[in-house]
Amino acid sequence: MHSWRNFMSKVRKYWRLERFEKTGLVLTVLALSFIFSFRAWGVDSFDALLGFKNLILNIFFVASAFLVHEIAHRTIATWMGYRSQYKSWLVGLVIGIVVVFISNGRLFFLATGMLVITHLPAHRLGKFFYELNMKHLGWIAMSGPIANMLFAVLLKIIYASTGIVLFHQAMMINIWIALFDMLPVPPFNGSKTFFGSRYIYVFTLAALAGCAALLTFASGILPIIGALVVGALVVTVFFIYIDKNW
Repeated sequence: MHSWRNFMSKVRKYWRLERFEKTGLVLTVLALSFIFSFRAWGVDSFDALLGFKNLILNIFFVASAFLVHEIAHRTIATWMGYRSQYKSWLVGLVIGIVVVFISNGRLFFLATGMLVITHLPAHRLGKFFYELNMKHLGWIAMSGPIANMLFAVLLKIIYASTGIVLFHQAMMINIWIALFDMLPVPPFNGSKTFFGSRYIYVFTLAALAGCAALLTFASGILPIIGALVVGALVVTVFFIYIDKNW
């Protein structure tokens, strides 16, 4: 089942975007791009040309982040014998736009959508053929945020080397998408990871938060090493002081 030839066969057969995915991704990218560029429509006064330029840049940044995010979901899902599809949440996108208006761009609410996971019956046989494995769903769900954070680490390295501010903006977008997606409340994908394994969820969330914090002043391998240390410490504390009394 887990052969490279089998994997590539499933990619060719099942990775085609359905119409609802294309529509959802376009709406999501446009909504998030507007949210992230909300405070960039002028310096002292409204500037339509400057705002439109920043909106286009953010469309590119958000689209890149979602490309990384969805490829990670689909790769892990396909390898494990599932099909991962993206379904946007229109209500969440509207709430996000309303929040950014009310807060004048100072607050973000990024409830973009959810994963639709189904079996690949022609390729997958085994113990969990007739029901979804919650642990597998958790691994698939957390792969997107992890990929975004690793992409943010790469962008920080480029920013530190070049000093080009655009790479820092792209890094922050990936960080926000990763952290919001790990919230343990449906329809956020973090809920799937939480119900799959709360220990893996606590470790992953702490590691991602630690990496995000370290990226504010460090680059290279340090944020990744620090993230693993933070995750290990937090999940240890969780096991000793919280989980036993839950």
